[in-house]
Amino acid sequence: MRTLTTLGAVAVMGVSVLAGCGSSDDSGSSSSSGGGTAGSDVTKANVDYAKAQIEKFSVVPEFQSDAKPIDVSSLKGQTVYSIPITTSIPFYKDGEAAMSAAAKKAGVKYVTYPSQGKVSDFQQGFSDAINAKAKVIILNGPLPDTLQPQIRQAKAAGIEIIAAHEEDTTSPTPQGVDAVAAGEFYNAARLMVDKAIADQNGKPVKALAISSDETRPSKGMVAAMKDELSKRCGSSCSLTVTNVPVADWATKIQPQVQSELNRSDEINTILPIYDSMAQYTDPAIRQAARGREVNVYSFNGTPSINALMQKGGSNLKMNVGESPTLIGLLTMDQAFRLMLDEEPLDKPAAPIRVFTPENVDEAGTPPVSGKGFGDVDAGYDTLWGLK
Repeated sequence: MRTLTTLGAVAVMGVSVLAGCGSSDDSGSSSSSGGGTAGSDVTKANVDYAKAQIEKFSVVPEFQSDAKPIDVSSLKGQTVYSIPITTSIPFYKDGEAAMSAAAKKAGVKYVTYPSQGKVSDFQQGFSDAINAKAKVIILNGPLPDTLQPQIRQAKAAGIEIIAAHEEDTTSPTPQGVDAVAAGEFYNAARLMVDKAIADQNGKPVKALAISSDETRPSKGMVAAMKDELSKRCGSSCSLTVTNVPVADWATKIQPQVQSELNRSDEINTILPIYDSMAQYTDPAIRQAARGREVNVYSFNGTPSINALMQKGGSNLKMNVGESPTLIGLLTMDQAFRLMLDEEPLDKPAAPIRVFTPENVDEAGTPPVSGKGFGDVDAGYDTLWGLK
């Protein structure tokens, strides 16, 4: 068992980026040893490393906390507003539900502002929160950089700001933000590449990454993918990057992926940085790459997406999961601490876990939010003085 401390836009054309400093012909026979194939400079040592990483992160993480206990009983009747980047994506719905449930336990009013990913939605959410005399605004995805005038207005009204699930643990705190609930975005991106290296077993990885550049982690995740390919996969591997804004996922991902697959018959790996993108890659692969082995690896662990692996027939072969429930709980822990004038924690992040067709049943049958990560609810109830 791994021990992890959890407390303490319009699509643009794909741009091909070589992972190494050059490229080589990847034609020739393959080897089953994982020690490299003709036309490949992927070493057995790097394949073994990739497989070991996937094995390491495939087990249930153990919840631990060194945070100071708090008593939330005095917060009854106060209000927290959350402004998600969108209320239409299941991952955000699950996180909002977890935060709402935690607030209810503490007697705190919790409001999710309905958003469709537009800046005007976020701005109106701030206005509503100020009028409601909220104590905390949670930015659940929207970038603080784009909302600085609204943040200043909120802070002038005595409201504190949390950036939730948009900063990596290594990223600086955005201007105007009082606390961060971080994510292991860059580690997840590296694991996506590691699984591709492991599955190709010595053959070059020819990957297509799907990004959403208006979300904070996107560029850093792509940079982490490039770095991991460069370190572990050699110059015969490559990464092509295409951008699809959140609002366009349902209409633009499939044709964008089809176009890239038609352009290059070498692509054997697709890396959607968020798993709600992955559902649109299967039809694209069926249309443009029927008969080819094209594997998909993603990140978030949304139950409905994990179910694709469980049912079979999907090209999704790994989902680096987070628990939306745990993300919601650690975000509310930050909110409670701010409301009590306590020092917030330094970028706490939910642990990540690799789910594959082999272990996805541990996320529930069918998968449910938060399952497969241990009993974290009880830990927070104790931390908050609720039991």
